[in-house]
Amino acid sequence: MAGACGLGPHGETRESSILSPPKGVNMTTNRIMKIHEFEKAIYYRASCSCGEPDCDLTLELERDDDCKMIFLNMYKKLRWSAHWRSDNFFQILWRKIKMAFKVLFSGYTEVEECFIFCGDEQIDDFLNALKEGRDYLNGT
Repeated sequence: MAGACGLGPHGETRESSILSPPKGVNMTTNRIMKIHEFEKAIYYRASCSCGEPDCDLTLELERDDDCKMIFLNMYKKLRWSAHWRSDNFFQILWRKIKMAFKVLFSGYTEVEECFIFCGDEQIDDFLNALKEGRDYLNGT
């Protein structure tokens, strides 16, 4: 069974699934891509080091001139695991039903998802992308 964030059963990464950026997308730094630029917003995609595209993180930096603020929004595909400690179809189905009812009646759920940085270089590049976005939105 695969581990968290697309890691294999022994923690190995799937480097073979990492593709080059799509046409028209600027590689800003190591595994950080600038994907959209607007007058008051800029978008980046950060590639998770596990190599699974579903684990990527999309960052939106948006400037609000009225409030004099810059907002950072992060988008990521989150997953529930109803298969935890069970292979029994009915136990898995019962967990899925309980999860759905929790969202239906409480209006929220709690999930946890990882994003793997591949060393200090990718962390520095992530920070550089945030600084680049801030500078772009401030017009400097």
